[in-house]
Amino acid sequence: MNSSRPSWTRALVDLAKGAGDLLLPATCPACQEYPPTLDGLCESCATERLTLLALPYCPRCGMTLGPGVPANPGGCGKCPTPMPRFSRTVRLGPYAGPLRNAVRHLKFHRGDILSSAATQQLALAVQAAEDLHDLDVVVPIPAHWRRRFARGRDHSGLLARRLARHLGLPVQPLLVRTRSTPPQTHLSRTARIANVRNAFTTRDPAAISGSNVLLVDDVTTTGATANECARALLKGGAKSVTLAVLAKSEPRDAYAEYLPQRDS
Repeated sequence: MNSSRPSWTRALVDLAKGAGDLLLPATCPACQEYPPTLDGLCESCATERLTLLALPYCPRCGMTLGPGVPANPGGCGKCPTPMPRFSRTVRLGPYAGPLRNAVRHLKFHRGDILSSAATQQLALAVQAAEDLHDLDVVVPIPAHWRRRFARGRDHSGLLARRLARHLGLPVQPLLVRTRSTPPQTHLSRTARIANVRNAFTTRDPAAISGSNVLLVDDVTTTGATANECARALLKGGAKSVTLAVLAKSEPRDAYAEYLPQRDS
C-alpha cells in the first residue's frame, strides 16, 4: 500500500500550517526574534508596549508629557500655534517599538495581528476618555487613490472600520481628498501646512451637520493633515472633531526617560 499522501492532502496540511503560523506565529511579530507569549508578543515587547501605552500625553496635541506635568485639556507648552481645529487627541503612545510595528503591519501586511490588537486598545482608550461619550460618527482621513493603489490597501479606512465596530458607531467616508500631495515625512511643519492646504473637502453635508466626529488616522506628527481635515469637517457643519491615532511621531527624548535602560 502506498503510504504517501495525495497532493490535495499535502496542500491542506500546508494551508493549515500557514494558518497556524498566522494565528500563532513562531516568533514575536514585533521584534521577529523571541517566541511570543499568549498575547502574541514576546515578554520584552509586551513590557515595552505596556510602558508606551501608559505614558501621559497632552489631550490637545498628543505629545508625551514630562514627569509631573498635568494633562491640561487646554493644551501644553508643546502645542502648535495656532491651536489645531480638532479639540481632542486620543493616542496609544509614541511611534516607537511595538506601536511602530503595529502601524507598519496595518499599512503593509495582510495578517496584521499587531494592528488588530492595537485597534482594540485604541477603542478602549476612546471609551475611557471621560469627555468622549457623545461621539456620532467615525471618519477616516482619506489617502489619494494613487497612494491607495500603490500600497494595495486603504489602511486608514481599515483602521476606522475596525475602530467603529469596537465602539458601536457608524463609519462614513465624509472626507474627500481633492488632490494628491507629496509625502509629508521630510517637510517642516510650515511646509506640511502649505502642502495639505485645501486638499480636503466634505461630501453629504446632511450627515455631518451637528455631528461629533471621531477623525481617524494611523500616525500624527505635526497634526497638519488632521487639522486641515478638521477644518473641512467643521466648515461642513460638524459640531466637534476628535482625533484618534495609533501613535504620535515625536523625538525619542520626549519619552526616553520613561523607558527602562536596555543592556547594550
